Amino acid sequence: MYPILSIFGISFGTYGICCVLGGIFAILLALRNAKQSQLARFSMLEACVWALFGGLLGAKLLYLLVSCSDIYHMFQDYGVTWDTISSILEGGFVFYGGLLGGLAALAIYSHKQQQPLQRYLTCIAPAVPLAHAFGRIGCFFAGCCYGIPFDPPIGICLTSVISNAPKDVPLFPVQLLESGLNFILALILQICFQKLQKKERVISFYLLAYAVIRMVTEQFRYDAERGIWLGLSTSEWISIGIFLCGLFLLFLQKYKSSAKSVKE
Repeated sequence: MYPILSIFGISFGTYGICCVLGGIFAILLALRNAKQSQLARFSMLEACVWALFGGLLGAKLLYLLVSCSDIYHMFQDYGVTWDTISSILEGGFVFYGGLLGGLAALAIYSHKQQQPLQRYLTCIAPAVPLAHAFGRIGCFFAGCCYGIPFDPPIGICLTSVISNAPKDVPLFPVQLLESGLNFILALILQICFQKLQKKERVISFYLLAYAVIRMVTEQFRYDAERGIWLGLSTSEWISIGIFLCGLFLLFLQKYKSSAKSVKE
């Protein structure tokens, strides 16, 4: 694995590089969709920046929440020092926290702009799995979010990683599986955005599809940071909630559409 890349003598974290690339391509796609939806590009760019910062904050907060037990033991073992706090802050991120944080930030921005939140979400929805796909590639190179022990040739030993992943055990590359599924989802959502007359349905399609993807990929996860409660990981519980939200939103959209047709 290559957790660190050296470019012109300067070291960069591969995870960070993948996240930056994913963010750039996602913003470009959202701007393209904004033009098709007759939404000002600068407004869309501002919305993306708000969502990005909200996503980073939410992803870090949820990571700290699911890792609270480990953090408590770190403070017990090493004390409350700057080095300990720095080590904790340099830890990972949890995607669902980023999704919820980004949504909250986007809601605040749309309220400030006096624009319907749905307008921004419709344009951004296909871009979310695109950015996520690049992020999961970064996870693979960093060795985080690793999979269950699995025989070669599918199982891969994560060598030279900076995470707590087992170094001498072949592991299922669940990060690449989720990355591939996210790329496919991004393509499908973009096609739906371009073809559907009611473009807002891509929001509910994303929620439904990704919840299923995450429930599937969680079965291949092996990292302890996921947190387990009543036999399900934190992300599995959130996936159930996200799926129900997607169903509710889809039915609500259909109800509004039917009600509008009756009035006409």
